[in-house]
Amino acid sequence: MPQRSDAVLPFTTRANPDVPRARARHLAWVRAHGLLADEAQLRRYGSWRLTDLVGYAYPGARGDDLDLATDSVCLGFPLDDAFDGPLGRHPERAVPLIAELCAIPRRAPGARPRLDLPLTRAYADVWQRTAAGMSAAWRERAARHLGRFFRSYLAEARNRSSGEALTEAAYVRLRRESVGTGPCFDLIERTGHFEVPPAAHASGELRTLTRCAGDVIFLGNDLHSLAREESRGDPHNLVLIREHATGCTRAEATAYVTAEIRKRVRLFTTVSRRLPRLCARLGLGPADRAAVEAYAAGLRAWMAANELWGTTSPRYGTPGVSPDAAAPAAAPRAAARAT
Repeated sequence: MPQRSDAVLPFTTRANPDVPRARARHLAWVRAHGLLADEAQLRRYGSWRLTDLVGYAYPGARGDDLDLATDSVCLGFPLDDAFDGPLGRHPERAVPLIAELCAIPRRAPGARPRLDLPLTRAYADVWQRTAAGMSAAWRERAARHLGRFFRSYLAEARNRSSGEALTEAAYVRLRRESVGTGPCFDLIERTGHFEVPPAAHASGELRTLTRCAGDVIFLGNDLHSLAREESRGDPHNLVLIREHATGCTRAEATAYVTAEIRKRVRLFTTVSRRLPRLCARLGLGPADRAAVEAYAAGLRAWMAANELWGTTSPRYGTPGVSPDAAAPAAAPRAAARAT
């Protein structure tokens, strides 16, 4: 069963009424791109309720905006599962795939991938739609976040291959990229049709809020997916790292991670109160102030959505459904083409 922390998040979720339509359309998109091998795997993938996560994370998105968020966020799961196989323990095999994925947002939107795989075609499609209507500065930031996310898979593969024990500090630095919240948080602006002013986005206040929200999500994920990682012998989980480094019990390690979540939530709440002063200091007008507040609201929605979904989805081992049931077709094909 997924493990729930007792760090109650003071953020609420809001249902998105467009999710049923987006779910049916997303599953058709997954089928069309050949991301899963057969209909049985598609049904299991659907059972994870990934589209519910997206609906809670972007409660105001509708139509094409929700479709984009759904495809973009959910696509990270076939990528993640691709690295549960040989790619995740033989980094040299993964280099061509990761290089191609990093290149996609650096090419003109709509350019055909040079490494032609289901994953690369799907990411090229998502990037073309993501970039539409956004400024050059925003696209550069989004491309940078995607690149860091993709490269983190190579770093994790190297860690598994080497067998070297991870320190907590090194793990946190890597996990902040591999959790994928950078690209997900960029979609708050894209689906909301606004851009946070660069000076505000680069401010200490918004950088702190973004980091805290990302940490709450990855720390929560480490609790939700603990059994999954432990069963695979995967070292990338703070509970396992804490146990190994300190010799503490499972309960003590879990309590430590829960306490870290609480710290981030408190800091997020404190810094959120400073946003009006930040906007005044930067001389922002009403539209830019609204953009800052909307971005912060999007971070809250993401934290609440991740906690709700992570403790209820069969992805992490709800009885009756295997968490490994839907290994993507993209994984063996990518491995074969990348060797």
